[in-house]
Amino acid sequence: MKFRYSRMLAVLAVSALLVAGCGSQQQTAQDVAVNSYKVMSENTQLNNTYTGTVIAENSVAVHARVTGYVVEKYVKGGEQVVEGQPLYRIDSRQYESNVASAEANVAKADADLKNSEIDLNRYQILANQDAIARQRVDTQRSATEQARAVYEAQQAALKIAQDNLGDTIVYAPYSGTLRMDDVDLGTFVTAGSTTLVTIDSIDPIFVEFSMTEPEYLEFMANNAGDENSGTNLKLILANGEEYKGGVGAVVQAAKSLDNSTGKLVLKASFPNPDHLLLPNMYATVVSPGAPLTNALLIPTRSIQQIMDKNFVFVIGADGTVTQKAVELGGTSGAFTIIKSGLAEGDEIVVDGLTKVRNGVKVQAQPLTKSQLESAKQ
Repeated sequence: MKFRYSRMLAVLAVSALLVAGCGSQQQTAQDVAVNSYKVMSENTQLNNTYTGTVIAENSVAVHARVTGYVVEKYVKGGEQVVEGQPLYRIDSRQYESNVASAEANVAKADADLKNSEIDLNRYQILANQDAIARQRVDTQRSATEQARAVYEAQQAALKIAQDNLGDTIVYAPYSGTLRMDDVDLGTFVTAGSTTLVTIDSIDPIFVEFSMTEPEYLEFMANNAGDENSGTNLKLILANGEEYKGGVGAVVQAAKSLDNSTGKLVLKASFPNPDHLLLPNMYATVVSPGAPLTNALLIPTRSIQQIMDKNFVFVIGADGTVTQKAVELGGTSGAFTIIKSGLAEGDEIVVDGLTKVRNGVKVQAQPLTKSQLESAKQ
């Protein structure tokens, strides 16, 4: 009996040790692996960013100037065209007939005018010899002027007929890209009404963006008080990469805030030689701001936004994370300027944000600024 009791105590002791060991392993397993960054202060250039939309500098619905059926189509939607390039041909048979008829009318009017001028010249000679009454000369002069007016009217009619015939070929008004709304061969088009295709100019191209009233005042202060002097603007594309086609400049600015949004709308022009930028693409406009001294910079990807507040996770000396609210300034490359909420030397979580929360212990792998700058955002 004593032996059985001692054996039971031994089993319980071993079990207790095993449970204690598992608890230790569970405690270690709770430490979450994250990448971190130690906040540093440095002199930097403040960049202001604005969400923008790419739009065509010119966008025109191309209409035919004459009515008829489309008998030839030289292009298709999505193609790039140059100014003066033929796009469509309208059935020209009726207009060719009109030109021939107008030419015949001009020839008849020209013959009538010449005969009238000959008669006027003859009557003038006879009147000088007192062979006919002067009234006959005046009557013939009036008839000659009428013949000349008829001739000029027929010439104008011929010019209209020739223009209509020329307008059966529809040309691109400027260089650009055709939309996919092009009509098909055989379509009946009405002059000035039916849209054959829409053409967007793409080089240069506009990016439309807006800014709040405080942003506008800061923008004006950084640009010598002239809203049209915003130059050296850069673009960040939807994939996070900087646009390499060139810098832009503000070319248009609204003269009042939009009543519905309370924001000011501006347009910046960017070169687009490779036609990479297309209408309706989204891009972030980056405007260089004022230089800052001893600014606190943290990786932009370390910031969490909840409603209208911004937060970061700060790692304590014991490895425990605490969520802290921060006030943001502008951006500088892959970093965001912190106005308040952090101090130099604070260590924050950069990667692994979805795995941490208040009170969680982490095992942090520090990242350098160069590592963060070289990483694709």
